[in-house]
Amino acid sequence: MSTYVYAPGAGHRRIDARTAATNQLAQAFNGLPEDVSHRQVLTMFKRAAPYLGIPPRLVHAIDTLMSWSRPIDWSDGQRPIVFPSNEKLTQKLGIGVRQLQKMLTSAARYGLLTHRDSANGNRIGARGKDGRLIYAYGIDLSPLGARYLEFVETANEGSASDLRIEVLRKRLTAARRRIRSLAQLVEDEAIEGIDAWTAVEIAQLATRQMRQVRDETLLSACVEQMESRADELGKSATAAFEMLKPSQIHEKSSPSGVLDDTVITTTKQPDTAKAEYSSGYPERSSKAGYDVRDEQPQTEVEADLAKHGVDPEFIASVVPEFILTNTQRPTWGALIGTAERLVDQTAIHRNVWHEACRLMGQKGAAASVLATAHKHLRGDVERPGAYLRGMNKHAASGLLNLGRTFHGLKDNARTEAMRSLSTGSEPRSIGQLASAALKLARTGRSPQFL
Repeated sequence: MSTYVYAPGAGHRRIDARTAATNQLAQAFNGLPEDVSHRQVLTMFKRAAPYLGIPPRLVHAIDTLMSWSRPIDWSDGQRPIVFPSNEKLTQKLGIGVRQLQKMLTSAARYGLLTHRDSANGNRIGARGKDGRLIYAYGIDLSPLGARYLEFVETANEGSASDLRIEVLRKRLTAARRRIRSLAQLVEDEAIEGIDAWTAVEIAQLATRQMRQVRDETLLSACVEQMESRADELGKSATAAFEMLKPSQIHEKSSPSGVLDDTVITTTKQPDTAKAEYSSGYPERSSKAGYDVRDEQPQTEVEADLAKHGVDPEFIASVVPEFILTNTQRPTWGALIGTAERLVDQTAIHRNVWHEACRLMGQKGAAASVLATAHKHLRGDVERPGAYLRGMNKHAASGLLNLGRTFHGLKDNARTEAMRSLSTGSEPRSIGQLASAALKLARTGRSPQFL
């Protein structure tokens, strides 16, 4: 029988309330049910350990100790006692003797093992021909078998809790994204009186703080609060839209009295998406102060393009994948129409396009959209709308050098072409090949060197 004292001297083991309770579990163990093996006990223990707060180092130690146990040790009338020496255990666990002693003491306090000490304190045992233990002194793993049903229940409850927590976290993420989308809408539409970005900051802070939280009550309360904030923000934005007069939201692009006229959002730029003009330019609006047919630059961005010699033909040579016209030479009207088509294809918000037209002029805005779409196609730009919004900010501050941008794109295309010659690959897109074919067709040259 093991000797336990509260104030041990030499050769005695210290005991406290938790180790005493573990010893009682071991004494009450009468073997595992016939349909349960000791490997199942180990598996359920590993699954339940995270929910019981058992450190991974103790899980690894129990797993190592179980390697010395045999199925027959867990039958009725037997005791699953293992007796490896400290030298073997320190070698298997990769720790020192003092660390091993502390680990075994900690495992006893967690209710995972107890000790059956010999007279001289050595771990020793012997088995008969049938494999049963004749005698054994060492580490008793009986508490694991006695707690098997507890491990099963804890593991199942923990798994169910994980699913509920995962759902709550997905709801929290969805609420954060909804708040972020509504805040972006408020900013894009310039709605006043709604502090949307404070709601965004609160949602982001809540998401960060809840990442490691497993308290379902706390997490559920946070999710409900964020969903409530998202609903309130959505109602505020809807109310703000309803308060706006139709004249503040839309204006007609065609004369009054004409049926089925096209509606565009308010901007001092003409509607170019479906406009047709004999010279290739969209028709000028009667209220617009900007005339796209004017050959002279009308904004700083257009002046920068003219300064660097960036005209429709130059742009078509840089981004031929978007330009394929039936005319001899591309025109600004065709480029603007192509840019408006790309705005929809690349999911750029219409307000961002209209702001670009206001700041850069339609020619500059079209060139900006074509450059953005080209970079997005190459994988250099992930979010075209955000990239064009940044170009608008630079244009507003006079820092946008769009002419240099197109010359840089042209230099990059040449570099890639030279690199492809050395590797033997074909870098040109379908648009580039088609553009080259049209150029050769106009000049009457053979297309064999495309």
